[in-house]
Amino acid sequence: MIRKIGVLGISLLCFAAITSCEKDFSEVGTNVVTNDKFETGEVLLDVEITPIDIQKVQADNINANINEYWLGVYNNPNAKKIEASIISQIGYISGLKTQENITDGDTIFNLDKVILKLPYQATATTSNNVTSYKLDSILGDPNTPVNIQVLQNETFLNTLDPTDPSKKNSFFSDADYLGNTILNEGSSYNFKPSSADTIFKFNRIDRSISLTNTTTFIDTIRVYKSLKAKTPFLAIPLDLATMKNLFWDKFESPEFSSKDSFDEYFDGIKIIATGNDGAMAPFNLAATPTPSIDFYYTKSIVESGNVKDTIQSKYTFPLSGVRNSHYKMSPASTQPTANKFIIQGTAGSNAEIKILDDSKVQELRANNWLITDASLTFYVDQTINLESSSIPQQLFLYQDKENEFGNISPTQLTDAYLEVGYYGGTLQKNDDGTPEKYTFKITNYISNLLNGKDDFTADPLILKVYNPTDDPVSNNSTNVRTYNWNPRSVTLLNGDETANGTKRAVLKISYSKEK
Repeated sequence: MIRKIGVLGISLLCFAAITSCEKDFSEVGTNVVTNDKFETGEVLLDVEITPIDIQKVQADNINANINEYWLGVYNNPNAKKIEASIISQIGYISGLKTQENITDGDTIFNLDKVILKLPYQATATTSNNVTSYKLDSILGDPNTPVNIQVLQNETFLNTLDPTDPSKKNSFFSDADYLGNTILNEGSSYNFKPSSADTIFKFNRIDRSISLTNTTTFIDTIRVYKSLKAKTPFLAIPLDLATMKNLFWDKFESPEFSSKDSFDEYFDGIKIIATGNDGAMAPFNLAATPTPSIDFYYTKSIVESGNVKDTIQSKYTFPLSGVRNSHYKMSPASTQPTANKFIIQGTAGSNAEIKILDDSKVQELRANNWLITDASLTFYVDQTINLESSSIPQQLFLYQDKENEFGNISPTQLTDAYLEVGYYGGTLQKNDDGTPEKYTFKITNYISNLLNGKDDFTADPLILKVYNPTDDPVSNNSTNVRTYNWNPRSVTLLNGDETANGTKRAVLKISYSKEK
């Protein structure tokens, strides 16, 4: 039932006389005749909140333009632990050459090093001609190493649904990918994201003396965003013998004769993160500079058995084609109390919000109110979430609607695309910068629901972490998609008035009514 607002914090219904509608004003010259036929008020309605455990989300770039692929481990004790990995096809390049036999006047190719390079998303700052970098959006403890393995993927990443080739395929975040061949040097790589990683050094054989020389020198690799503007990057050395066998020795073989042949031969790589704690970093696999596997080699110009000249070069295979994220989720070590709930992106958790059942809808309709404002507010648990930067900057609200076939269709609320500037959902902070609340304006939805408009139902609303694919305007769709690559989480207060008082989750409806 509707609860009324009172002085002691109990929800109350209050009325104040106003003149609000243009038709109720009479104007003669500059004199406005006051009309007291209408009054306004507001009502606070309890909401029922049920957490939803998400098992999987869409993770491929087949059906969406995914901007971020996370790598690493993030163990927030108040949310699910995430082990985030990346699966990607490798782009094909043509014109590859190698030689095995030394012949007078030939150019001899020798493979020196193979590196998987992933440029970080970083912000550069220059002061006194010194440029420093800050990695964007690092979550967790970057000083705790995360185990990384680069494996050969042996699952074909088909863009078309194998069961119905007329439709596009989908890979979810819990998909299994075959392949156990380790491609990185050693058993694993210790991943600790650092803005200081602007160079990578390795020992390279000095082949300028002779092709049989074993003396080495230190070579340095840098990654540039633009001319003379370098950027931090993750460099994972790959096993030379394994990559020579899989790639280098086959460059002039049928497996590399065309893109189709290469795609059939090599399904891609898996960059797998494991561990109990550490940090996660986002990588934009579609950005410049391009993430890639680079084969560093030396070309030796040989005449009469002598090395006349040496040139260092590389072959670059971009991480392109079908790319997926894989999220291994583990339960939170600390469960929320009964008066709180967690919203977490990726394959984390949503919440079902029941604001009006059919009996409440009928009760409100009988009031014949003109709805002037309706807002749904969720307060942040400030005993847990102290820093604004570590929680979602925006949440999203939509409706799980039963369609004509009896199935559930995730559907945009009308306010999300008709009242874009007012819909809300962004994090609001206190004066000291601490996170406070998220508010949604759902005036259009509530007004049409109480007016009995067709296609407006009291089906439950769903609260989730906002993802760019949720935007109905840019995506030109009223359907809500199942993508989410934002790993942040926030603990919110539910609708328990005894425990949460004025900061409980509540629906506030403001209205105007004829006396």
